[in-house]
Amino acid sequence: MRKKVLYGLLAGTLTLGIGTGAMASSALEPIKAYLNSKISLKLNGTVVTPKDANGKTVLPITYNGTTYLPVRAVGDLMDIDIRYDSATSSVLIGGNQGSPSETSSPLSLSSLGASVLGTSAWHTKDSSDTVYKGKDYKDVYLHTNSAKQGNSFQIMTGKKYAKLHLELAVTGGAQEIVIMDHNNSTLKKVSLTAEDGLVGVDVDVSAADFIFVEIVDEGPGTSLFVPLTSSYLTK
Repeated sequence: MRKKVLYGLLAGTLTLGIGTGAMASSALEPIKAYLNSKISLKLNGTVVTPKDANGKTVLPITYNGTTYLPVRAVGDLMDIDIRYDSATSSVLIGGNQGSPSETSSPLSLSSLGASVLGTSAWHTKDSSDTVYKGKDYKDVYLHTNSAKQGNSFQIMTGKKYAKLHLELAVTGGAQEIVIMDHNNSTLKKVSLTAEDGLVGVDVDVSAADFIFVEIVDEGPGTSLFVPLTSSYLTK
């Protein structure tokens, strides 16, 4: 019941913070609004700071006497899944409803666990390793040392899923990453730097029994951070 009430509040009063490129220009109407730094947020009596995916603090906006909050940042604080479906220009609130353009709800790699992750020296839930730019992702793959951990991890898809969405971030430099299927066919190449922040990568895995995510080039002292709670598979 509590979450139903929260969903209603979020849907009725919060803004997503979608870039203008994600909307049709004909739907945009210029307004005069104000960033409001005087308003603080409390969650269960504790002051909290909403942040975007890159760890940057986001402020409430006041417009015509009403204050709007960034829905994705507030959803993260409340542990509520907030997504944007660009195909239908829809804001999706809550983990039980999939995108209207998809056949099923996304399933996080963390929730799927051993059924897709298997074992990996990268896997950690240690709170000293799971925080990226101020947000604790709870369950991650973290690559810090090639000699000890190897340079790749595997996800077992078994041709049961249509899409893999991976979130990736590099710290301390730059990396080149290749995502391959069970036939060693390249599905995606990704170049990342620390300045890019957390980057989402979508891969068609409908024909793959399993996929490898391999670091093919990395600068000295770099680490790869993969949050399993926000990376997911979709059927």
